[in-house]
Amino acid sequence: MSKVLVYDVKDDVRGKIRAIFDEFAPKLAARQVLVKPNLLAASPPESGVNTHPAVVEAIVLECLERGAEVLVGDNSGSIDRTPWYTAEVAGYIKACHGCFGGISSEVVQVLSGSRFVKSFWVSKAVLDADYVINVPKFKAHVVMTITGALKNTFGYVPGGCKNQLHFKTVGRRQFAELLVDVHLVRPPDLNIMEALTVMEGNGPDAGPLRDVGKVLASTDAVALDATAVRMTGQDPAKVPLITIAHDKGLGVWAEDRIAVLGDFAVIPDFKKVTNGYWASDEAVKTFAELGKIKPVVFLSKCSPCDLCGLRCPVGAIGIIGGLRVDEEKCISCFACVEFCPRGAFEVPSGRAQAIMSKVFSS
Repeated sequence: MSKVLVYDVKDDVRGKIRAIFDEFAPKLAARQVLVKPNLLAASPPESGVNTHPAVVEAIVLECLERGAEVLVGDNSGSIDRTPWYTAEVAGYIKACHGCFGGISSEVVQVLSGSRFVKSFWVSKAVLDADYVINVPKFKAHVVMTITGALKNTFGYVPGGCKNQLHFKTVGRRQFAELLVDVHLVRPPDLNIMEALTVMEGNGPDAGPLRDVGKVLASTDAVALDATAVRMTGQDPAKVPLITIAHDKGLGVWAEDRIAVLGDFAVIPDFKKVTNGYWASDEAVKTFAELGKIKPVVFLSKCSPCDLCGLRCPVGAIGIIGGLRVDEEKCISCFACVEFCPRGAFEVPSGRAQAIMSKVFSS
């Protein structure tokens, strides 16, 4: 039997987060904790696109109070300029109390059991963490029904590598299986879903918002997502991401195997996904375009130190005869963007976000 907590937050976000930790978290003193929110884009808190900074802040403070070493980070699929720019606009720099960091600064290749790819590039910070807290935003999703705990771990994969994986599969069910394969690289220890506002319709970045004022939590990502789907009035048995994860031993979705405690309520008249653009040939081409995005080089800002070359996981950067990026080798992880102390590399400003908006707003 898995347990899911559903709490009305009101004005006591910190108190409810503390109650979740008291229920689920082990002793965290001196442990390395990675807090992995859904930081999709450089959008302000009121947009409802990212995990709300108030929930992230409460989690960070609770971890610090319990003596943990904390890192907050995500690999955004639509990163704009630098991770710190995205975090600043989203309200994370202040909320993280010095714990925000760019987690694509070191990436490693891990073998996978996936039938679609032989390996994944993932942030080393994910594998180094003693304890991973997954903090998704409760949103409708045009491909996966909701953006929940299972989908949020796709952010383990850095930068453009994430977008390249989109066109390794055909259709919703295959992509769901690939997402589960990524989740299996490092299943989170605790999942806390922010539902202060919930995005309806054609999410994850274009749907209308509904004030709900809740947080949900579980150590079982499948049970948590199934409970969230039931809150929308839908059947989790019809969501491939949930059923595939269950079949691979990641948790349970059946209602009689989940103890839901607290303030569960179905959201009345929840607007379901109506957009089928993601399944079109045009969408496949769009994701392929995302996967080809490369860092922009500003030669005038470079004072050669070779830090970018040393940190590039595939040796795509050289400084002999002038700073250059070998685009054939580049995997679009954007480690160079995070490591350059002078800002000589940037993600093309606005380009990735414009492409993602095309996918989810068409």
